[in-house]
Amino acid sequence: MSRNNQKGSVLIIAIFVIVVMGMLGLTLMRLEASNQDTLTREILGTQAWFLAHSGNEWGLTYMYPLNESAAVSNLQNRCTTLTASAAANAATAIIENSQAPCSSLTIQCDEVGSGDLTFFRISSVAVCGSTTFEVSREQEVWAKSME
Repeated sequence: MSRNNQKGSVLIIAIFVIVVMGMLGLTLMRLEASNQDTLTREILGTQAWFLAHSGNEWGLTYMYPLNESAAVSNLQNRCTTLTASAAANAATAIIENSQAPCSSLTIQCDEVGSGDLTFFRISSVAVCGSTTFEVSREQEVWAKSME
């Protein structure tokens, strides 16, 4: 083979390598952006989960304070007031002290059953993040009357 027959092959190989490497680079950049989005959602989800957990812990502490009666009538009154302004004030304080980018925490109590077997369902919903990455987590705790 003469030298004149091989003049264009290096140019074709160089263009091929540039195109393939460019496509590989774009794919890796897209994959990295996807990983960052996933990590952001995971962190916000964890923060929302712990905030909802804190809401439930506060609700249980409110329902069963130390050295007070756990009679059904007392628990019914506490459950009713928990769904009112006390929960809203506590939720605001929990969010302000959490240092997490969370926008809302809702704590509520529902009475389930009656008579000898009364249960109280305390549920809290936490929303963290912004409009692009908004994550919501809900937790429930069931408590039983002590009579």
